Amino acid sequence: MSTIKSTLGILCSNDFVRSGLIITKDGMIIESAIESASEAETLGAFMSQIVLTIRNSLSELGYKEFTRYVIQSGKGQIFLMDLGQSVMIALTDLDVDIAKVNIALFQAATEIKKSGRLNI
Repeated sequence: MSTIKSTLGILCSNDFVRSGLIITKDGMIIESAIESASEAETLGAFMSQIVLTIRNSLSELGYKEFTRYVIQSGKGQIFLMDLGQSVMIALTDLDVDIAKVNIALFQAATEIKKSGRLNI
């Protein structure tokens, strides 16, 4: 099992994260913990456009990059974690401990960074 796959599995096995995936900047899936491949591909494409919009908006405001970003809806939250050349996405329920999700995301990013498999 690859380090990226096992790290994403550990992230998704905690009580707060329902599923997740790692995508390239253009929405290609690197690894997914989403059961349906078509749902993962759709989410990856959609999230890549959101990340592009976030980066462009922040650039116009004078910021060079973002570390993480949270999108909240009536049914849950989407956590985006910038990994440099890729983005880690975690899907959660609405009523989660944001601090614990952030800790889990940072731990997962650190493990992936240690593996040297992605440019972070």
